[in-house]
Amino acid sequence: MKFVDNAVITIASGNGGRGAVSFRREKFIPKGGPDGGDGGDGGDVIFKASHNIASLLDFRYKPRYIAGNGGSGQGNNKKGKDGKDIVIAVPAGTAVMDCDSEEIIADLKKDGEKVVLLRGGTGGKGNSFFKTSTNRRPRFAQPGLFGHARKVRLVLKSIGDIGIVGLPNAGKSTLISKLTGSRPKIAPYPFTTKTPNLGVFRDENSGRTFTLVDIPGIIAGASEGIGLGLKFLNHVERSDMLLHLIEIGDAEEIKERYEAVAKEISAYKEEIFKKEHIAVINKIDLIPDAKKLNKIKNKIKKFFAGINVPVFFISAYDNTGVEELKEYLSGRSI
Repeated sequence: MKFVDNAVITIASGNGGRGAVSFRREKFIPKGGPDGGDGGDGGDVIFKASHNIASLLDFRYKPRYIAGNGGSGQGNNKKGKDGKDIVIAVPAGTAVMDCDSEEIIADLKKDGEKVVLLRGGTGGKGNSFFKTSTNRRPRFAQPGLFGHARKVRLVLKSIGDIGIVGLPNAGKSTLISKLTGSRPKIAPYPFTTKTPNLGVFRDENSGRTFTLVDIPGIIAGASEGIGLGLKFLNHVERSDMLLHLIEIGDAEEIKERYEAVAKEISAYKEEIFKKEHIAVINKIDLIPDAKKLNKIKNKIKKFFAGINVPVFFISAYDNTGVEELKEYLSGRSI
């Protein structure tokens, strides 16, 4: 699996350059004074969020990031060159945490958002800075200050206006492709979604756009790490709304499938399932008997009405009910 949503890296800002000890030595100026320049400042470590990056995979291969050191000062009051900043691009939705305390240092949610995580060391003062009326020829300068280093953990939590959750094989990848036009990769094993897939749904009437994130299948025990477990549950934390996709079956099977996922999400973080959410019953094309299907629909509508959850019946395979679902999502103030 090439998708990586967790990585540990070491970062370090640059050291400040040393100030210069220098005196003017020019023809016809026999008493030239001190002219040692200051050292350059060390480079900063900057994190920047980018929608062009989808994974933290690269950080597994390059775990160290060091900014440039400041240059030393020179005579004639020339300041040393500042060290080069290092800009570390991460996927939008990445939290930067201290490895020891697990404290969140930075949370980069929007494309282009920047944060300076470590400042470079300040350059030392040259001897010209220390010239006074009582000390006309200072023969000393400051060394530059050291930069800072720390080990941090990067954690990617996908940002989506709508998080699509459900048991494996509920049809989440197919639905997100129909709603957004994306083409998620599907694998030939029970956890059919390889990675959390992002897609953008555009309402043609209003021009509004919504980002949908398709979360890999959740199974019983996922909140305890079983199956894909905790690996992807954190990707629903930031969604404003949950779309709970459920494969058609008899009324009791649908209830059980809904409650199984609700239990795992609530066990992982109870407040997530308190978000606004809707239930979407998928694959209704598998029940061609209209009378039987209507009977199931009536029972399920009654169940979800009792818990105040809107419910829709669709077939992502043949687009039945998909337009009605789009209209509902378009009207939400997400």
